[in-house]
Amino acid sequence: MVQHFTALGSRGTTTRYLSLDARGILNPPAATGMRFWSLNPYVGCEFGCAYCYARETHRWTIDRAANQRPALPTAREAATLPSAQAFERRILVKEDAAALLRRDLHPARLDGLPIVIGSATDPYQPAERRFKLTRALLEVFAEYRGLHLSIITKSALVARDATLLAELARRHRVSIHISLAALDAALLRQLEPRTPTPKARLGAMRRLADAGVPVGLLIAPILPGLTDDTVTLGTLLAAAREAGANWAGGGPLRLGPATRHTLFPWLLRHRPLLAHRYREHYGDRRGVTKPYADALNARLRTLMDRLGYDPREGMRREEELRTPSPGAGQLALFEG
Repeated sequence: MVQHFTALGSRGTTTRYLSLDARGILNPPAATGMRFWSLNPYVGCEFGCAYCYARETHRWTIDRAANQRPALPTAREAATLPSAQAFERRILVKEDAAALLRRDLHPARLDGLPIVIGSATDPYQPAERRFKLTRALLEVFAEYRGLHLSIITKSALVARDATLLAELARRHRVSIHISLAALDAALLRQLEPRTPTPKARLGAMRRLADAGVPVGLLIAPILPGLTDDTVTLGTLLAAAREAGANWAGGGPLRLGPATRHTLFPWLLRHRPLLAHRYREHYGDRRGVTKPYADALNARLRTLMDRLGYDPREGMRREEELRTPSPGAGQLALFEG
């Protein structure tokens, strides 16, 4: 299929938005290796997390459009940028996302599996303030009953839709996973340069909880040597609990090719000794060793028990995000 890109304007002097003529919006489990249907209204993400695993999809989409004949100037320009820069600064917008969802959503086809919004890129990234595609998708879901919906986001903008999400929670099984790796704002500013502050995310969590929206904490990825110690995890879990989190879960960093490409330069710049330890620990593997994963899971369980998290609720919510695929990204919880 020919990919049509149309320039939609820009934000500031560096970020440009390009309209993506998408074939569909719902990705079936068979196509992704996941145990859920996935839905991403944007390709690319301005948040620029150093550990992001989704950059390859953006490059593939850009390159396919640039190589078609005739190639569109917008696609050619985006293809000349380094992958990391293009992913963060050339955001592809599926303007007809709501119409595609209304066309393709047939509840019987879902086989009772969840629909996860934001499995690859954040559905409430800055582009959402302008295009409101995620809200439009939620309005389509409000026309149905009995679905299983999950949203993953690092953005406080999700609280904008608290009233709509509360209505959806009365019609469907809804889970909002607020992704937050630590309370250290300075560290996150280095790791996730354009994400909202921890305080803002916890504030959004409180607004959702007060509105009656089921909301929990997603600590993914947990970064060995940076965010995996008892104090860091404990203070984060306590703050989320106070902000209204009904459950919590998380899993260790996975190092796929896309993640290695951006994370190791970050480590060498900010934590050079840790870069050496990562190479020793991970080797050529994507995942951490089993002893490390077991110790981390035990630490999390102890902290959650101490803070009054319901382990059964956590397991139910985490199951929504599990995947059998060893090549999947950071959303697969506790897969070590």
